[in-house]
Amino acid sequence: MQPAGAVALPPEVIASYVAEGLWDDAGLRIGIEAWAQRTPDRVALVEDDRAWTYAELDAAVARAVTRLTEFGLDANRGVLVIAPLHALSVVAYHAVLRAGGVAVMLDRRCGRADVTAALAAGDIAAVVAPPHLIEALTLADLGRPVLTFDELVAPSEEFRGWVEPDPRRGCAVVFTSGTTSRPKAVVHCLNTIRAGARNMAGSLQVTADDAAFLSTPIASITGLVQAHLTLDRGATLILEDQFEPARSLDRLIRHGATILGGAPVILEQLIDEARRRDLHDLPLRALALGGAMIPRPLLELALARYRITPVRMYGSSEIPCATYTLVSDVGEARLRDDGACAPGTQLSIDDATGELLVRGPSRFLGYLDEQDNRAALADGGWFRTGDVGRIEAGRLTVTGRLKEVVARKGLKISLAEIDEVVASLPGVEEAAAFGVPDAETGERLAIAIRVVDADAVDFDAVVNHCLAAGLAKWKLPEQVDVWESPLPRTASGKIQRRYLANAAACRRRLLAPRLRRDEPV
Repeated sequence: MQPAGAVALPPEVIASYVAEGLWDDAGLRIGIEAWAQRTPDRVALVEDDRAWTYAELDAAVARAVTRLTEFGLDANRGVLVIAPLHALSVVAYHAVLRAGGVAVMLDRRCGRADVTAALAAGDIAAVVAPPHLIEALTLADLGRPVLTFDELVAPSEEFRGWVEPDPRRGCAVVFTSGTTSRPKAVVHCLNTIRAGARNMAGSLQVTADDAAFLSTPIASITGLVQAHLTLDRGATLILEDQFEPARSLDRLIRHGATILGGAPVILEQLIDEARRRDLHDLPLRALALGGAMIPRPLLELALARYRITPVRMYGSSEIPCATYTLVSDVGEARLRDDGACAPGTQLSIDDATGELLVRGPSRFLGYLDEQDNRAALADGGWFRTGDVGRIEAGRLTVTGRLKEVVARKGLKISLAEIDEVVASLPGVEEAAAFGVPDAETGERLAIAIRVVDADAVDFDAVVNHCLAAGLAKWKLPEQVDVWESPLPRTASGKIQRRYLANAAACRRRLLAPRLRRDEPV
């Protein structure tokens, strides 16, 4: 299951990764198996309140490998894993790699269309899923063998004679979040995933004594990277499938989580809960944050009140942890930008569009859809990120998305800029801008806001706040959609802008004067 038509990294670039130790031939056995031999009773995974030792995890993976070898896996055949954030999902992922196949990962919140697309993307030998999803998604009708997770690890021979996979061949497929377009199938190899994990480990200074609290889906690149970040180093991974601020904070404290990585919205909710309880001490020592604009006050609070070191990271499903805060950074240097390049990573800006281009040892092999590769991969192995930003003294500041703009009478307005300004209006808990077709201007700028008191929101108050913040008049929103429920987000915490316009029909809508005669309020 290899990407077709992908632009490979130049041979001399790959050679530099090998020379610098950023890519290697280290097998899978340096991870779970080695730690099971060295410290069998060390805790590898925590699920709810059950702890899995490295010995137990090793045995479960070996039993799962036995079962998966029945399906004739090789480097071009996949196993579709529909994964809750549970220990057995981690077992399934690692077993597929050791059985010689490709782990095609979907989150448990997927729909039937996601499953169909995943099956169409490559040769799927079997499907592994929880029983309730086998029924809900009618997986038995797909013409593939279907296993529950319990069946995958049922008592059997523990097969350990598997051949180490080529670390440069595709071993895992994850899907982009699809916040602005359809999800894309992203292919990674062991070297690229481990490079992302190595980058994160270096910035966070991870050791075997750490425990990472994971609330991002294991089926995402963040989930897979953190699985390698911890299990390759003998650390602990705490799995939080059902995030709820009060309960999740209790578990984080009870299990002594030292590292939190994932979407900023998770941190916001945990910090809010800690403040509500008037807590001043948390076991966390470091935060790895990326995936969305990070509110500066949040970083300042984590550092000042809880003495937690914030680590900003930039990356994506395609190139995880490409830049990060340096260990040597202190004070303002930890807050002002998205960090410096990870070892071997290079940044460039497209002169014509301002788009950020990245290549490095964690860059994916390509998409399964050849058409996606033509649009995203440039000569020299550069990945077109779709982000815009600036590079100063080797450090990156991301300022927005290339496609996340509204073109009003030909003038482009950054949605991220509007988000930040409106979110600072008192009473606004969330804000996300989006575009709406407009006969007069081509597009008009709309903003969805979640507020405490929907009836108290006034259009003029929103506009006046934007003007007071320094926005130009041509950047002002002309439509305000008022939400009393959370704005739609992906599992990784990103706002799903493409859903905002469709979901706005039943919301209270406030319009600029020129629109009030033409559209219902």
